[in-house]
Amino acid sequence: MHNKKFLLKSILEIMEKNSGEEITLLNFYKKKNRIYDYFIICNGRSNKHVFSLYEKIKENTSPSHTEGIRKSKWILMDYINIIVHIFLKEIRNYYQIETIYQGLHILSYE
Repeated sequence: MHNKKFLLKSILEIMEKNSGEEITLLNFYKKKNRIYDYFIICNGRSNKHVFSLYEKIKENTSPSHTEGIRKSKWILMDYINIIVHIFLKEIRNYYQIETIYQGLHILSYE
């Protein structure tokens, strides 16, 4: 089992190395009654790129659950305390999940 900080760093590095765009980290750690500690969010340039980012992350980590793989418009990877979102840019712009969590510590990774 991966250490949480090691897992977080590994996923961020994989996204960066494989041209993930607009990489963002949302920190829920200090929020009371939280279900997870972090969201990691990034864009891919195409469905193929979104799927490729998912594959590269999965090669090096073991999520407990995944969703959205077939269409590869928005892939969610659940690591219990870390949730990874890989979006097509237009899907990310449509849902704007970062705005839902305004007030959290948001770090742009790029």
